[in-house]
Amino acid sequence: MTYTSIFQEIVKAIIDLSRPSIVLLWHMMVKYGLNPEYSYEQFIKGNSPFINFYNYLFYNVYSDVILGIITISAIVMLVYNSFIKPYPPAKFLIKTFAAIILFEASYRISMLFISISLVFYNNIYSLKTSWYGLEFSGLSFSNSLISILFTGTFVMAIMLLFGILIIRQALILFFILLMPVASLLLIIPGSEKQILKLYRIFFELAFFPFFTIIILYLIGLFNNPFLEIGLIYVAATAPLFFVTEMYRYFQGTM
Repeated sequence: MTYTSIFQEIVKAIIDLSRPSIVLLWHMMVKYGLNPEYSYEQFIKGNSPFINFYNYLFYNVYSDVILGIITISAIVMLVYNSFIKPYPPAKFLIKTFAAIILFEASYRISMLFISISLVFYNNIYSLKTSWYGLEFSGLSFSNSLISILFTGTFVMAIMLLFGILIIRQALILFFILLMPVASLLLIIPGSEKQILKLYRIFFELAFFPFFTIIILYLIGLFNNPFLEIGLIYVAATAPLFFVTEMYRYFQGTM
């Protein structure tokens, strides 16, 4: 047996062992990343642990936060009025009233964004009977080096997509908790644009998986292994171009 044949046998063994891992990784990505239960419904179910935690914060912690922010805002208004330019008290009262309304409505607004996105998302997700059983083209090539490079790239593509979808879910949870408090900052003069940016970021995060699922749906229409990898990478990165407001916001704060 030559060194070349030994190398080919090793590569073949690696490829054979990687198949179950790829299937498992894809299954986990679909279940915890693409499945509407985790990508959307966990945020809007009334009896979920997150909603219970949110309700606890809203009724036990955020009420104290309101008083603190209003007090700080009043101090800021006095400083602004004394050293920068006069700030009409009537305008301050109107903004305070609007901020409290937005504080109360922020959760409903976020749920509206998620619910609308879920409707569009389900229309695509329901087109395929089983995302878990999505078949890919073969992982074997006549060239051993190409086979192992392809397999590694395939795994990295799925991991990238999985990671981005999980990060998106974490950001959704963070923004749902943040927006009520951030809405109260509307009282502070000149904060309107920043509040609007936060809501735009959340809107884009809510619709993120919709663009991902459209691209992944195309995988079932082709039988080219390289195209399959390319589509997974595009599914992970292309929606980032839609989340432009997040990039602009954090770029402007640096």
